[in-house]
Amino acid sequence: MGINLKFPLRSYRRGFFEMNNTTTAAVRENIKTLLMTVKGERVVNPDIGTNIPTLMGQLFEQVEPGEMEAQIGSEIETALEVWMPEVKMTSIRVYTQETVPGGTALNPNDILVRMEYEYSGIPDMIDLDYAVATARG
Repeated sequence: MGINLKFPLRSYRRGFFEMNNTTTAAVRENIKTLLMTVKGERVVNPDIGTNIPTLMGQLFEQVEPGEMEAQIGSEIETALEVWMPEVKMTSIRVYTQETVPGGTALNPNDILVRMEYEYSGIPDMIDLDYAVATARG
């Protein structure tokens, strides 16, 4: 029996969906779901999520990398404090295609957010890839 659903949803055994079977994996999935949800996206609870995708439209204007990291870090910290107070963010790094560590592929208009956190004193890390929507003519 699993703890929560693993995304993206995939068929697992005879029509059931694949599940996260450890608390660590379940917490990581919950963080990912919270931070990838856009505020206003959930009809029943429009306050859940972050404004990171909204910020993305502004992030590739002339913004200093430190300022970008601070804005995204603030969004993440606020969302975690409200919706997952048991999770404590310990560090955050924001990468663009030019600054991403070797071995990680990133599209030109994407950013990678690498967050380290603690849950019940257990350290873990999560990578979130945000794509910037571009206008199509």
